[in-house]
Amino acid sequence: MPLVDTTVGSTVTERRGALQRMLSGLGRILAPPIGSSQGLHVDPAEEAEPDPKLWSKLRRGSWFSEEMTLFRACLRYDGMDIRNAILDDLSRYYGLSSDETLRRCRHWEEWSVDEWRAADRSTREGLREFYNSVQSWSFDLLWYAYLQASGFGFPASVAAARFARTNCSGKSHLDFGSGVGVTSQLFSRIGFDTTAADVSRSLLDFAQWRLDRRGDRVAFFDLNTGTLPDERHDVVTSIDTLTHVPDFDATVRDLHRTIRPGGWLLTNFDVRAKGTDGSAWHLYDDAFDLELRLRRVGFVQRGKLDGMLLCYQRVDPRSVVHRVRTFRDRVTLEPPVGHVIAACNRVRWPTPDRVRRYVRRAAGERRKPASAP
Repeated sequence: MPLVDTTVGSTVTERRGALQRMLSGLGRILAPPIGSSQGLHVDPAEEAEPDPKLWSKLRRGSWFSEEMTLFRACLRYDGMDIRNAILDDLSRYYGLSSDETLRRCRHWEEWSVDEWRAADRSTREGLREFYNSVQSWSFDLLWYAYLQASGFGFPASVAAARFARTNCSGKSHLDFGSGVGVTSQLFSRIGFDTTAADVSRSLLDFAQWRLDRRGDRVAFFDLNTGTLPDERHDVVTSIDTLTHVPDFDATVRDLHRTIRPGGWLLTNFDVRAKGTDGSAWHLYDDAFDLELRLRRVGFVQRGKLDGMLLCYQRVDPRSVVHRVRTFRDRVTLEPPVGHVIAACNRVRWPTPDRVRRYVRRAAGERRKPASAP
């Protein structure tokens, strides 16, 4: 019989390890690190169905909404389910087999890196050539629409449409950085007069082909050749776009100019940490700095949609109120104070709803059977 009971030490070690894993998981939830690349897309066909009980109230509301039903209808085609319709769109347009199309959807980032490396992208001309010729983004964006529709991605298009329906006084919509056109398509179907605008000719061509195939009618606008009209739009969506523009300040001034007084800009800052090829086309890595620059132009943040989309209202930058706001920002939000605030903004503070979701998620993990050795 051993002089020391080794099971006690083993039990303590196991408990300590479980506690460390729990704290590590909680840390990732409260302050998730900024990624440098997106990586491989998941395939919903290979995953367990997501549990809406683990989602926020806003995301659950979007999931069961009329707008989500319409969004799914935007993706279907000719009696096909969403998955097969998306694969059919891409395989027919690009002349690929279904298996190869699926592979490119999931591994789009590797392909995009190859397209980026094909030429010098350090100049405006090189960057413009990349945007005008890129094909991998069609696969990424359309597959991500599938992930949103199946519960594996934040439903940005649906959340934006629901916000616009509730808060916009007019019906003129600009989808700035429209990509494959799914947000434009949804806004058109809920009654907006929609314009899909992009700097990528390849994405505009594919989006127009997709929408024509389904009988959707939106206006298309090539940002390479046209100038946005003054005070035309009641709402602008710019989802996963502003970190790709080389001149951020000029771009947001153009957006301010084209939005009517009191209109809305729904956007986000998809910044990436530098260091890998997967972040090469993300031109900025400081979301807080971009937000300050946006506010100076004449935008005031009025809300957040789960922290994933930011809701800005256009205001007159010459007004006394806005000049006071700008002065306050310069005094209180410039570095180093701004860096502290930016770090705090990244923390997902443990609200009651988040705590409940974390407990449910942890309970679900504990109930999972152990994998076979």
